[in-house]
Amino acid sequence: MKSWIWFRALAVVLAFFTLGHTLGTRGAITTTPEEAATIASMQQYRVPVMGFLRSYWEFYRGFSVTISVLLAALMVIAWQLGTLSRRNPREALPFAITILIACIANALVSFSYFFTAPMATSVVAVLCAGVATVLVRREMRSAS
Repeated sequence: MKSWIWFRALAVVLAFFTLGHTLGTRGAITTTPEEAATIASMQQYRVPVMGFLRSYWEFYRGFSVTISVLLAALMVIAWQLGTLSRRNPREALPFAITILIACIANALVSFSYFFTAPMATSVVAVLCAGVATVLVRREMRSAS
């Protein structure tokens, strides 16, 4: 199998991850009074930060949007890496290693702080990135 196929598969997994994260964090859906009270206090309490007053809720929302943007960027890079690995495996290898490290780090964060859906998606991303990296390395050696 070719590395570019695995990079494209990784891009699809990251697209799913981006969509799930974006939809999952777009609003506060509370099921208990305790959750509603927690969110209300996050929205009401403001702290001064570098000349701005921001609530913990704004930090939460800002970080969740940032993560969606970065997941989408990683998805695009994985897709582009598929194209690069077809043309020049030697140039693709450092990027493949970087994406693999990012996927591993994301999996560690998911397992440390989150729940089943991001954990499972992170594992699939690591597998795709890992297989793609091994294959692009082989392709680089066979091209030499």
